[in-house]
Amino acid sequence: MRLRRLRAEDTERVREFVRRLSARSRLERFFAPIAELSPAQLARLASGPGVKLAAFDERGEIVALAEYACDGAAHAEVALAVADEWQGKGLGRRMLAHLIRHAGRAGIARLEGVTRAGNAAMRRLAGGLGFALRRDADPRLVRFERPPTR
Repeated sequence: MRLRRLRAEDTERVREFVRRLSARSRLERFFAPIAELSPAQLARLASGPGVKLAAFDERGEIVALAEYACDGAAHAEVALAVADEWQGKGLGRRMLAHLIRHAGRAGIARLEGVTRAGNAAMRRLAGGLGFALRRDADPRLVRFERPPTR
């Protein structure tokens, strides 16, 4: 397993990663039953602003993506997707912990995210990494936030 930041030339690998996700995993990550990313979504995910981290397997395929996008210097929103066959093996925890440390070094004051209320795995992961969970105004969503580790 190799972790590194995404580069512009990884665009096709990102597209294939999202295609390989199950319908449930795409719904949990993108909040919609998408089959494929639009060109704008792909560009933002592959090389948009913020920090984008990918995990690559021995074949060079992306098996997980984690990112944060900054809202100024004070806040960053995190997002994570892990290939179905890699879920529950600690990869998401490792990647999110890396982003937490990176955000702390970058001087970000607060990390936050949102997940579907039914996404128990993400709620457990966020809670286990010290994120405070709270209901959103939309009852289908749960918000999580924490200061990064400095």
